Amino acid sequence: MKKLIILMFAVVMTCCSCSESNSGSSGESKNMLVTNNIEKGMNVDEDEMPFGATMTDLYPDDVPIAISYENRFITEDEAKKVSDYISAINSCDAELMQKTCYSSYLDYLVEQYENSDVQDYLDERHRTIQNNYTNGEFDFNYILINSFMDEDDSDDDTGFSHLDEKIYQKSPDAEITSRKMIGIDVLYSLENDDGSYSLTARTGSDMILYIYTIDGQIYVL
Repeated sequence: MKKLIILMFAVVMTCCSCSESNSGSSGESKNMLVTNNIEKGMNVDEDEMPFGATMTDLYPDDVPIAISYENRFITEDEAKKVSDYISAINSCDAELMQKTCYSSYLDYLVEQYENSDVQDYLDERHRTIQNNYTNGEFDFNYILINSFMDEDDSDDDTGFSHLDEKIYQKSPDAEITSRKMIGIDVLYSLENDDGSYSLTARTGSDMILYIYTIDGQIYVL
């Protein structure tokens, strides 16, 4: 757990969120995106299919940034929230971030990194990504959800208890009814460059985000 929290905070400083590579976690084999194909003619129940077998896409007509997600584990509304969250980082949109991230947890992040407000927090996160990873002004254009864990998985792997603690410190009456952890890659383009690049390839690990349902509303942390 200590390792998870340290890594989580380290990448908050780069991606406005918690981040970690869970290469050693017990949930990796069942919940990581796979590329092997199921043979034609085989009858396989959905619950026996590997993660990634039933991917769904949302496009810019429906979301600010296109996203691909596993519809057996992530709902469409949750995928839309993830797209909103990444868009808020991309455009430094404080108003959108305040609608997407649970308020007491966002306040905690602003205090943790000694920013003056949410706008200052986003501006600093954006600059950190630009200066340390993309090496230039970037534009996020595609999100791929590569992994998934939920409350059936070990807290040592997910760190849900740590996030719960921070939420309850400022919102003791909050009612958390769903907890999910996802690993995402984000593709981006650069100014005066026709290429498309992977943020995971630059940072060395997927960005870890948390999807919580609190008081009946979906938030990304």
